[in-house]
Amino acid sequence: MAALGVLMLAAGCRADIVVDIDIAHDGAGKVTVEVSFDPDVMQAVPDLAELLVFDDLVGWDVSQQLEHAPVGERLRVVASKRFGTPAELAEVLAEIDQPADGSAGLFRSATFVGSRDGARVLYELSVTVGLDRPVAGLVNPATADALEGELFGLPIDEIEARAGAPLDELVTLVVQATVPQGAGRLPVDDVMTLNEGGTRVLRVSGELFDAEIAGADAEAERLAERASRGARIAVIWWIVLGLIVVVVVVVALRSRRRRLTFR
Repeated sequence: MAALGVLMLAAGCRADIVVDIDIAHDGAGKVTVEVSFDPDVMQAVPDLAELLVFDDLVGWDVSQQLEHAPVGERLRVVASKRFGTPAELAEVLAEIDQPADGSAGLFRSATFVGSRDGARVLYELSVTVGLDRPVAGLVNPATADALEGELFGLPIDEIEARAGAPLDELVTLVVQATVPQGAGRLPVDDVMTLNEGGTRVLRVSGELFDAEIAGADAEAERLAERASRGARIAVIWWIVLGLIVVVVVVVALRSRRRRLTFR
């Protein structure tokens, strides 16, 4: 399954996923998904950065940053994709979590509208998140074939014992967004768990005066001269899962060393 899959389960670690939406007044923008592998994971798999290969990941820009922390090294993996319209925003969010069985994913809807009020335009972004996705349901059962019959490489009760928490509490989610002259975060404080139940809605409002819109359009034209934003098509329903489950594969099958390529 998609995006928020499993975690550094073999190491008994937690995965904190941040999805960031940045949208301009014309409805175009970028979605970014970030996963951080903490020093515990890097200690278990010190060559993790070399094992992650993204040559065939079309449509998403992926970068890796190895950061030095007081307790060890931390690897940040960031994947981003641009969209040209609010409708494309909804499509990109759906790519992050697209269940194989056709059921609803984490991101249920996304709308962005503008309304005029005199010499200014008011904007509102609304993103609905469904929190009824058990972690065990995020993984394609075929994954078990590569992990010696276990969906996560280890029995779930062993994973929970190592982590000291139920499986559904080990993957957390934060959704944040920026619109013209406005920003918001869901939840405002703390984090969400994927199977806590119900739905939550992130609403972010902003505004621009006509002169500011004209300036933003001029800047967009200058940027367009430097780089083309061609249409890029990709379905990477496993983008985050692929990053996380590779740790399970490496730990469980360490004796079979090989490079892992994302396609």
